[in-house]
Amino acid sequence: MSGSVSVVVARRVRDGAEGAFVQWATRIIAEAARAPGFLGAELQRPDQAHPDAWVTVYRFATAEELAAWRSSERRAALIDEIAPSLQGTVKEQLVAEPARSDTPVTVVMSQQIRRGRARDFEAAHDGVVTKLSAFPGFLRSELIPPVDGVSGDHVIVFAFDARANLDRWLESDERRSWLEQVTPLIEGDRKMNVVGGFAGWFRATDDAHTPKWKQATAVLLALFPTALTLSLLRQALLPDLALVPSVFLSNVLGVAVLTWLLMPWVTRALGPWLKH
Repeated sequence: MSGSVSVVVARRVRDGAEGAFVQWATRIIAEAARAPGFLGAELQRPDQAHPDAWVTVYRFATAEELAAWRSSERRAALIDEIAPSLQGTVKEQLVAEPARSDTPVTVVMSQQIRRGRARDFEAAHDGVVTKLSAFPGFLRSELIPPVDGVSGDHVIVFAFDARANLDRWLESDERRSWLEQVTPLIEGDRKMNVVGGFAGWFRATDDAHTPKWKQATAVLLALFPTALTLSLLRQALLPDLALVPSVFLSNVLGVAVLTWLLMPWVTRALGPWLKH
């Protein structure tokens, strides 16, 4: 199998426990980064695609390395630690990805197809791709069949040049018609996650794709004063704190401040500039 393997984990967080969950998510991602084969991870807060769930995406080089991390004692201990802050069932979705993945925004949909209906589902996919070829911002679609030892689902990866165009497709009559067509072919729940961008900091309100250098500039404008302020506070309040816990504490607080306070304000203030 060429390309990487990802696991998409969706969790519902109890009201009032969001701050503790972000701190915990930072810790478990840092722990995953130590595992062999780790390629990257991102935390996505609830949005239009998954309004009730916090989604974490982990990417590993091989299925074996991902499986080793998922079965590790350290991961199990961390999951037990956060359990009281969660509600409902934790949903995990395994995805085998092609080697190339250079698109700005993708939506990953996985579903188990009823026995004997795989060809009907593939035909429905080909039909919707024909319609998507004329849809603004559509780049490509890939249908990934079940992979032994990784996932028993059929996975579709729709790629768009911008989050705004992706959201227009998700809300379109064409997509609703396609879902009505394939629903009888699907067994169980359909899982969907949006992957890409700055983990939800840039919402789907623009009419055109925001260039990455503009996104990076906006993040820097919020990140620099945050990092500077936290460093000064740490020196004043905890001057003897060791390097590793100092950096960890600053990162946890910085992510929380950016996610809930500064980035929503920055993206609104810079909205006209980000759109053009």
